[in-house]
Amino acid sequence: MAANTPNLTSAEKALWLRKLDRATAAHMKTRQRLDEIVAGARRAGVPLTAISEHSPYSREWARRIADRINATPADSEEGGPE
Repeated sequence: MAANTPNLTSAEKALWLRKLDRATAAHMKTRQRLDEIVAGARRAGVPLTAISEHSPYSREWARRIADRINATPADSEEGGPE
């Protein structure tokens, strides 16, 4: 049996979409920061296993992220550990 989807007014729908837009923007910003730190840790020589133990990424994803970020010219170089 399929659940009934509530009927939203345009204003209610717009409110939820604005909330989604804000949450998505915040998520993308923090994810980009995490990706940059993963790449910086990899450049510094932190093993992929250690990165994967301290982030939500597997070793393979950490490697892919680091390779992608390290292959592109950086607007600002990652300094070091904070």
